[in-house]
Amino acid sequence: MLVSILLLCSLLYEFQTLKIINTSYGKLRGMAEWSDDANHKFTFKSVPFAKPPIGNLRFAPPQKLDHWDGILDASVYSAACMSNSTLTTQSYVNEDCLYINIFTSEKCLKSKCSVIVYFHGGAYNTESATMFSDRFILDRYVHEDVIFVIPAVRLGVFGQLYFGPNAYLTENLFMFDAILALDFVHNEISNFGGDPEKVTIMGHSSGGTLVEALGFSSMVDPELKLFQQMIMLSSTGMFGFDDLVIDNSFTIVEKLGCFNGTKEERNTVNVAETLDCMRHIDGYEILRVQQKMELMDQLSFKYLLRGAPFMLLNGNIADLKKNTSPRNAIFGTTEHEFFDVTEKYLYITVTFLDYENPVAVARNYDGRLMKNMETMITGDSAAIFVSTATCAAAMANAGADVFLFETRQSYSVHVSDMQYFIGNHCAHNRTIDIDILDSFYSKLLTNFTKHGKPSPGWDPVDPGRMNYLELKVDSKARSGPVMLEGYHAKDVSFWVGEMTEFDQNVSKMRHSEGLPPERQDTKSQRQYWNFIVYQNFDAKNQQKLVDSTHFIINTTDQAIIFRTDISILYQWWFYLIIAVCAMTIGLVILSFKKSRNGEITPLLS
Repeated sequence: MLVSILLLCSLLYEFQTLKIINTSYGKLRGMAEWSDDANHKFTFKSVPFAKPPIGNLRFAPPQKLDHWDGILDASVYSAACMSNSTLTTQSYVNEDCLYINIFTSEKCLKSKCSVIVYFHGGAYNTESATMFSDRFILDRYVHEDVIFVIPAVRLGVFGQLYFGPNAYLTENLFMFDAILALDFVHNEISNFGGDPEKVTIMGHSSGGTLVEALGFSSMVDPELKLFQQMIMLSSTGMFGFDDLVIDNSFTIVEKLGCFNGTKEERNTVNVAETLDCMRHIDGYEILRVQQKMELMDQLSFKYLLRGAPFMLLNGNIADLKKNTSPRNAIFGTTEHEFFDVTEKYLYITVTFLDYENPVAVARNYDGRLMKNMETMITGDSAAIFVSTATCAAAMANAGADVFLFETRQSYSVHVSDMQYFIGNHCAHNRTIDIDILDSFYSKLLTNFTKHGKPSPGWDPVDPGRMNYLELKVDSKARSGPVMLEGYHAKDVSFWVGEMTEFDQNVSKMRHSEGLPPERQDTKSQRQYWNFIVYQNFDAKNQQKLVDSTHFIINTTDQAIIFRTDISILYQWWFYLIIAVCAMTIGLVILSFKKSRNGEITPLLS
């Protein structure tokens, strides 16, 4: 009898902790969290939104789901996508990872709530959709009647393998994953209590750049059907170059034995055969080789290319901003973002604007940075600030309500504000001021998601004033957030003005020297000359450019740049050294010949 009662109680408990809903593809069983106020909260994890990208679907665009029979368990997280390497926080990874996690409530199931779709950061290579606190999401978003959704996308080589334009493999596979996830949300979120006409996409760091690309694109969702608003936090604003990704892609397929041609034969590679070979290799072996490339060769798959599905291949970022549909948006940054001044990928850090000579621009800026470290910010920080400013202004000019802010609480860097909106990277030494900011930060985001405005006293951006909210609390001084103007005006003026003029002058000089017009950082081109400027270039006064030549060699590690000042060729001692070296070599050769004839010369004795 006691056993029967216990079994009945166990069944009743399990019944109360489970929630079953219908979707267009079949039934799902999620977990329920019962509440005293009857607004019970539910989590539906590992909800498939695409067929597993395995077998013949590895390195293929995501495919829509088939229907399933029975009730699919959605109570626990699936494996994280095959994220990189030594930096990942995930212990359970698998290729079968295209799932979406949905957090909702009883109230939403009855009355339809606004929705946030969150794209995680990690340079499209690390982190996952399964790494966040359920408790934080339920308390900060679902409790505020906002459904929170986190989709997974393929990471690293699995989402970025690319050999150039061809009929078998597209660039930016992971972005196609993101779009199919949004399509699933649009068609199915009403079954979870969401309103498909009130969807806000949100991202941090590289996830923020993904959101920008999706939201500004005139090709993805110009009619605002999939999503209507955007939130971008510390968006890196940087895009990769196709030739860099192509070079990395050939490197990994060579290491895996799926291509053994010469560099010249890359242009005629049989992509279908190469993909077939790659699809027959164990996924964990591919991941292992990717890890080795990152650790040993310093080659990474972490780039969003300017190309499909959101713009034409190698198109202009300015055109992307200019041709956008208006979407209400929030842009947020932190006070410092990055302090690291040892950037290894200089030609990537300046891709937030349409420079024709990114290597020259980056190296010129780097030279200035080393001389003025107290007054200049790193290229990565500049990318975030300048991209945020120009994107915010562009969206405001398109007619949207745009809200701009910067977190300046205590030591505010690239990930420090994650504690306020997703519960990660919490400060070890919490202060009263941090707690106060934490009490309303996420509320601003939920207000915006539901009402289109984060706070009654927060005015939208005026591109002429670039007004923004400084998020900072000082309880001792009894001061709180204030509205300021001129968001990073000095940085924007420098990069959009002086550095753009520098880039134009480099282009003129290259043209006058008869150099090819293509972008100067082409990695697949093993040798080329690049005329750049290091010293005392003043764009306003148009000081004379100082010529120096750079010979760039691409190795398995990275581009190695050797500086050679051409003025050395006009020094008399240069020719004297050459003559002495030639005479020494001649004597050595003569001595060697005589020694072979049995003679020992004084030189060698």
